Amino acid sequence: MQVTVNQQVHFLEKNQYNLIQLLSRLSLNQQGIAIAINQDVIPKAQWTETILNDGDDVSVFTMIAGG
Repeated sequence: MQVTVNQQVHFLEKNQYNLIQLLSRLSLNQQGIAIAINQDVIPKAQWTETILNDGDDVSVFTMIAGG
């Protein structure tokens, strides 16, 4: 299965990946980030149950505080 994460193509060896598994595979910290799949923001409470599909475009955003 192929997904794009922040404009980089990644090949996943199995077809049942949820967002938590993807973050773990890519060594990304779950704190202070937001995720969108195909431009739809996924609430953090749904990351475990959200299964990726072949060809998905995943965007991972780091939250920045400022003023």
